[in-house]
Amino acid sequence: MPMHVFFRNARKSDIPLIKKFTVETGWKGITKEEQRRLDREKWSKHMEEVFENIARRKGSRIFVAEDEDHSFLGYLFVGESGNMMTGETYGFIYDIYVKEEFRGKGIGTMLMEKAENYCREKKYPRLSLMVSADNQRAVNLYAKMGLKPEQTYMSKELS
Repeated sequence: MPMHVFFRNARKSDIPLIKKFTVETGWKGITKEEQRRLDREKWSKHMEEVFENIARRKGSRIFVAEDEDHSFLGYLFVGESGNMMTGETYGFIYDIYVKEEFRGKGIGTMLMEKAENYCREKKYPRLSLMVSADNQRAVNLYAKMGLKPEQTYMSKELS
């Protein structure tokens, strides 16, 4: 039987869980070299503050995916960002998360479609995000959704 997925705006009661998953996905998105260099507890507190600051911005929205029993399946955090070179504002996906046991069932695609529709309503000319180069599953999803790589960040560890 196909799963029925419903979407709603995040409630205040959702925020602790969403913040936890945002910190988790953020940690997985940084390089092993950075992880070794960082104090995870301090970094987690920093990420919680970043989350709270972005969530307070006008135009930020968190969409929650849940099943017919109102069980939490995942979320997508979208808001406004801007290009410092052009001054253009656009939609930006700050985080997307689907619980492990529900991955591969189309929930990420539906969340991405929700973000696209939201950004169209806001009249943003484009939608962007950042993804770790080694997160192939996410890269494949974003490519399937029509997103294309624009920039490559390169770095060198200085020891």
